[in-house]
Amino acid sequence: MCGLFGVYRPEGFSPDDIDRANRARDTLFHRGPNHGGARITGDLYHGFRRLSIIDLSAAGNQPMESTDGKVAITVNGEIYNYLELRAELMARGCVFRSQSDSEVVLHGFQLWGLEELCERMDGMYAAVIHDQVAGKIHAIRDRPGMKPLFYFHSGRRFAWASELKALVTWLGDDLPAVDETSVLDYLALRYIPAPKTLYRNVFKLPAANRLTFDCASGSLSVGRYWNLPAEIRQASDEQLAEGLRERMQGSVQAHMVSDVPVGYFLSGGVDSAVVLSHAAKLNRDAKAFSIGFEDPRFDESRDASTMAAHLGVEHKIRILEPDETDDIFERTRQWYDEPLSDKAAVPAFRVSEFASEHVTVVLTGDGGDELFGGYRWYERFNEIRRKQRVIRLGSKAGWPFRNRDMRLLSTRDPIELYPVLRSGLTRAQRNAYRQRLGIHSDYDELAHLREWWKPELGSFKSLQYLDFHTNMPNNILTKVDRLSMSVSLEARIPFLSRSIVEYAFSLPESFVYRGGKRKGGLKYAYRGILPAETLNRRKQGFGIPRTWKKAAVESQSEGSYIEAVLASFTKDKAPKGADQDAGARISLGGSGEM
Repeated sequence: MCGLFGVYRPEGFSPDDIDRANRARDTLFHRGPNHGGARITGDLYHGFRRLSIIDLSAAGNQPMESTDGKVAITVNGEIYNYLELRAELMARGCVFRSQSDSEVVLHGFQLWGLEELCERMDGMYAAVIHDQVAGKIHAIRDRPGMKPLFYFHSGRRFAWASELKALVTWLGDDLPAVDETSVLDYLALRYIPAPKTLYRNVFKLPAANRLTFDCASGSLSVGRYWNLPAEIRQASDEQLAEGLRERMQGSVQAHMVSDVPVGYFLSGGVDSAVVLSHAAKLNRDAKAFSIGFEDPRFDESRDASTMAAHLGVEHKIRILEPDETDDIFERTRQWYDEPLSDKAAVPAFRVSEFASEHVTVVLTGDGGDELFGGYRWYERFNEIRRKQRVIRLGSKAGWPFRNRDMRLLSTRDPIELYPVLRSGLTRAQRNAYRQRLGIHSDYDELAHLREWWKPELGSFKSLQYLDFHTNMPNNILTKVDRLSMSVSLEARIPFLSRSIVEYAFSLPESFVYRGGKRKGGLKYAYRGILPAETLNRRKQGFGIPRTWKKAAVESQSEGSYIEAVLASFTKDKAPKGADQDAGARISLGGSGEM
């Protein structure tokens, strides 16, 4: 896993420009502390920071270029089917100069072209390809959105990076102004959805998308290259369970390929236990890492220890202390470079920090809730929708009842209900911000959700589909990437391999929720493999005690965690004596001049 940064500059680079580009690249040092490289031509700076995982030799350094110098690539992440692709490419005459998985991108692009390369690769990756002959720059992002890619585009100017901070450093005084609609999006969703970022003219490449920039014309095209399957499998429950176990074993095995030590995150829940159960068969020296709390209401470490003992693996625990949330809002700025509200950030960061003292790669259980229906709010959402069919009350956006249950019941638009149920701000609260931010009343901050709302998929699977395309890449996977990479740790996610994702969404809803239970099918598949107490244990969110969160919010003098995160991006940047809301509009984005 690494850091990408590059700039296309038609007027070329002065020595000062190159120095600035190097500084921007090196803001990503935490993503790649082992090597920094750059390929500089007359109008292109193609930079890279390397965290060495596969082929630790200099042969694995990037950028990599073809023998004729016509194509160069940089890749952040891992290509899990690279051995299969490598063998096929070698059979077609391609000569490899390294053992790195990234090199298959170089030869694959030359032999197959962009579209076929996108179709063939499986993994977590963001890749940038410079085709010097065609005068084009291509970028690809993996299907679920595990690895990030940001880009700036204005006329014939183009730049890209693995994190927003590198573009902010490169653009300097030319950093575009804040996009006020992105602030409103955040207040509704708790994240800023792709392709938007906090700044105008700076974008995220969405998951499962590929991009092409034409250097001559400055034109840019972005398009989706993959969609979830629509066909539902017809088979017995035992056949479906066996198919799931077989695919999971293959996915975990592929995710364990590494030339550096590999460890495992372990909570007290099912998902991480599933991953570790397969890994333990392949590696008896496996090490598992957990975070614990003194407060038993939040502590899962005892359950994790029970699971580790059951699987016979070494288990390490770190107990979190209350004062470890004191700098949460400053760290939020450092991690994400734009507002993102997730109370699980502190324990997720601390377990990453803890694991990084022992290993360079970890496997996690993320993605299991979205694929196999693990969220309690799915049931709550459908319960409210059932009541609404009987109780004729409310409006699309809901009525401002003081009682939260009545407020939810009165919200008849399912897309309005979704963010409010998940602790986003209500329409009335958002409208107050809308007025302060000067946003027109017809702007729909929930358009991102509406794009992926497919009620025809079923009452539960439609919510999984929505989460997979919205909250998971924009929130969950953003958190996993930034927090692990902040300590130079590569976090891999076996549940999100292509084979598992496509299989999970082809399963009938009756199997996924077998017995009327969340994750009923997943638990059925692992009965007799995982202890019954693990399979039957009530799901516990990965977060911090409420009193810790309340103290952190009060330290920012804000009413909610969402608003406290936003305040950390605005308060110290507002002109002295200025209204804070006006400060948020005026001062977050630099000069705004291009």
